[in-house]
Amino acid sequence: NKLLRLPIKVFEALQVMSCFGVKVDQDVLSILSGSDQFDELISSLGYAIQEGMIEKRNETTYGFAHDTIQQAVYEYLPEACMKEFHFKIGMHLVRALRGFVTPEFLQCNSITFLAIDQMNRACDGTDPNRLDTRIKNTLASLNLKAAERAIDLADASSALSHVRYGLQFAGDTGWSLCYEICLRLHEAACLANYLNSSPDEVLKHFEEIINHARTFEDKIKA
Repeated sequence: NKLLRLPIKVFEALQVMSCFGVKVDQDVLSILSGSDQFDELISSLGYAIQEGMIEKRNETTYGFAHDTIQQAVYEYLPEACMKEFHFKIGMHLVRALRGFVTPEFLQCNSITFLAIDQMNRACDGTDPNRLDTRIKNTLASLNLKAAERAIDLADASSALSHVRYGLQFAGDTGWSLCYEICLRLHEAACLANYLNSSPDEVLKHFEEIINHARTFEDKIKA
C-alpha cells in the first residue's frame, strides 16, 4: 500500500531500478537520466530514500532497503510491461555506448554487460525484428564476447545462455549478414556444450559450421 501511494514518477523510478536487481551503480543511473524518458530518475530516487524504500549504500550504489521491496516493485507490472521497461533501459544503454562500438568497447565492461542483460531479458521469447540490423548485430557481438568470457571462466551455463541470445539476435540471415559473428557463436556453442557434457549439442553446432563455413580453414578450425 505504501508503494502505491508514492508519486507516479517515484514508483516508475523504483521500477527502473528493480530491473537491475536489488542494487545498481549510480553511474548506470546517471547514463539513464540523460534520456528524456528518465530525466527525473535521480531526483525521484532521492524521494524514495526519504520514504525508506531504498538507501544510498555508499557514494556509488543505490540499493533497495529490503529484497522484498525490489520483488514487489518488479512483480507489480505484467510480464509484457516489464519487458518494455527492460527494452527501454537496454536501448538507452546501448545507444549511450553506441559511439564506442569498437574492439575496445566489445571487451565488455560492466556497463556493457548490463546493456546485454537488459536487452536479452527484453527480447527473451519475442521477435527481435523491431530492432534495426546494426543494433541486432551489435547485440549478437556483445553476447558473443560475453559467451567467450564465460567459457574462459568455465561457466558453461552463462556461456550457453549468451550463445542462445547471440544467435537469436543474429537471426536466420546471420550467416549471410554477420558471418564472422555467427561462425564464432557456433564455435562458442561447441565449447560450451563440451564443458556442459552435451555431445549431441556439440555435434549439432559442429554440423552447422561445416554446412555454412565459407572456407576450408574455418571448417578445419571447428
